[in-house]
Amino acid sequence: MAAAAEAAAGRRRIDLARALERLVELGPPSELIAQAPAEAAAATGLGRIVLSRLEEGMLVGEAAWSQEGPDAAEELLAPLRDEPLLLEYPVAESELLRRRTPRLIVPAQLEARRRHAFGDTLGADGYLAAPISVDGRAIGFLHGADPVPARPLDEDDALVLGDFALCFALVFERAILRRRLRAQREELRRVAAWAESRSGSLTDGAVTLARDGGDEPPTELDPAPSMDRLRDLLTRRELEVLQLMVQGHTNAGIARILVLSEGTVKFHVKNVLRKMHANNRAEATSRYLRITLGRGPAGE
Repeated sequence: MAAAAEAAAGRRRIDLARALERLVELGPPSELIAQAPAEAAAATGLGRIVLSRLEEGMLVGEAAWSQEGPDAAEELLAPLRDEPLLLEYPVAESELLRRRTPRLIVPAQLEARRRHAFGDTLGADGYLAAPISVDGRAIGFLHGADPVPARPLDEDDALVLGDFALCFALVFERAILRRRLRAQREELRRVAAWAESRSGSLTDGAVTLARDGGDEPPTELDPAPSMDRLRDLLTRRELEVLQLMVQGHTNAGIARILVLSEGTVKFHVKNVLRKMHANNRAEATSRYLRITLGRGPAGE
């Protein structure tokens, strides 16, 4: 019996390692999100997996996999996506959110007043839940179940799903950082091109004997407000939204990066434009670049 259990544990480790190898080979975060449930199923041997994200305290279905096929996975995901669940007591997952630990949840064993997130939808007497954390902050959950299990689920199964959630978080964070690095490189290229064009205009311009304002710099180069003033003007979140706008992200992209709803992002964008007296995103971006180029990097 002990030998059989050890052999099973060895197979699980191999399945987990192979699933993570396939995740690492994927590209952008969107591919990771789409493929994560299938790889979690391969690592755990479960028949149904749901990946959900945390958005302003709500648990929202993001992607799913079912052994019964894509249509069944979509049917599984739809109600979880359309009706987000507020993670607060007495929902069982709210405790896991605080502890950052995976767990086997058996709804029948919970107190009558306790609730559970996905047990009814997953169609199982018991299911597994594992939080996904990045930088000490939970960003989502993995749920897994077997509608007709060949064996009862136990805490070892929860640990395997928890290990996958931990490794997925690391791979996902790396993908986000790589995307941000590419955006920063593109921004630096734009800044370098702008600086080169400005330096050319300074040296190539004709010098004439005329009153041109004396020693005062041209008003078009005077970035107002200053970066310090901009920090005072905008909240921390609004400044984050502005910086992502400058990098070219859409409202949907900003929402995904900052783990906010798209409506909240639109609200912040509206405030940024109003406070900067800008008519549109392009004008706000132009003013921000003038400020940072004239007064130092935005991250000072």
